[in-house]
Amino acid sequence: MQTTKQEYRQFLKDHFNKLKLRAPLFYSCDFGLRFDLQIGETNTEKYFHNVNRRATTIFQSAFDSSDNVFLVLIDYKYKRRKIRCSNFIFKQIQDFHAAEISFSKELRLYDPRDKFDIRNLAIIKLKSGRVNHKTILMAIANQDFPSRFPRLAYNHIISNKEIYFININKKLIFNMYDDRGLDLVATDIETLRPIYENHKDWILDHDRAQIEKLFT
Repeated sequence: MQTTKQEYRQFLKDHFNKLKLRAPLFYSCDFGLRFDLQIGETNTEKYFHNVNRRATTIFQSAFDSSDNVFLVLIDYKYKRRKIRCSNFIFKQIQDFHAAEISFSKELRLYDPRDKFDIRNLAIIKLKSGRVNHKTILMAIANQDFPSRFPRLAYNHIISNKEIYFININKKLIFNMYDDRGLDLVATDIETLRPIYENHKDWILDHDRAQIEKLFT
């Protein structure tokens, strides 16, 4: 019987050509969408309301509560820092048990020449409905604004944590990188088509032409 870590790596090997999760996710896959979450002046309550509304809408378009998912937390390994069970993300999981976590490491994820580029990974396999995704997305939106809560990190620290939701059933991956935007990639263009058709006005202008070619 495979461990969660083994299942996760096998899934990426079988369906995403051994993809290593890293930002920007959109440019690592053949089929993807890149959404703009920003409306108006930043750092206002209205601004964050719209960021969270768009992010939550896209998430709920891509995930049903019954979907099986891998929730992946990636954090830069600074000295002896570890991902702990008291982490904010785990507190957003209903009936969470520490035994559910499978830990791993990624070496040289962003810089193949840097031996200090080490990332800690925590992987949990669960039903989407157990995850309080709204609060997690809100914390991601707040991460570059130290005075805002909830947060991915404590003590007003600006976080470099990355959160990935992998939909095992639909074979797609969701990554909101910060308040500016999010990436959604899949193995099949038809999986993304209804999301694109319903929310094409939110596509990031910088990548709009490339994305529109996929659907014409």
